[in-house]
Amino acid sequence: MLAQTLCASGTLILYGVTFAAHSIYHLFGGEDQGALIAFGLMTLITATAFLLAVRLNALVVAILGMLGGFLTPILCSTGQDNPLGLFSYIALLDIGLLMVARVRKWFFLASLGAACTILMQFAWFGKFFHRGHYFEGVATWTPIAIFAGFIVLFLIAAFRTKQDETGDRHPSAAAMALCGSALCFAFIFL
Repeated sequence: MLAQTLCASGTLILYGVTFAAHSIYHLFGGEDQGALIAFGLMTLITATAFLLAVRLNALVVAILGMLGGFLTPILCSTGQDNPLGLFSYIALLDIGLLMVARVRKWFFLASLGAACTILMQFAWFGKFFHRGHYFEGVATWTPIAIFAGFIVLFLIAAFRTKQDETGDRHPSAAAMALCGSALCFAFIFL
């Protein structure tokens, strides 16, 4: 229990120190270079938190790693639209989170991950959709591919969970929530 508490505290401290070094003290260089270095460090902290959560059976470390992972693009944002980079990172984050959920049987993490993914999708949509002219021509496929890709990811997780003896409903509910968010996007898009 003490090891789990220390790991959770260390995770929070590392996120805080990295953010402060980047945004307050500018220790990592210029705006774009500093954001990239801080992003890399925070990604490493998230991956380490997931590994520690599995190794120590520490649910709180997994949740803190997930929250820090989803806050990383927000905290390290340069204000530029990069949907491929953002959603590739979130897909890798969700894959790691789903692997932790599967190994430790914490399937509710799939629902939490889907909720955070939906929030990130709609935040990106709200900030960059009209500015990026995603409603014109070939760019229309970008948001469609983003929503469809995450639906497929969570459907695969739900299918894999159903194949096991566990049959937990959280991955299925997460996939359904992502389908619902894509439907909401379609109505907004129309």
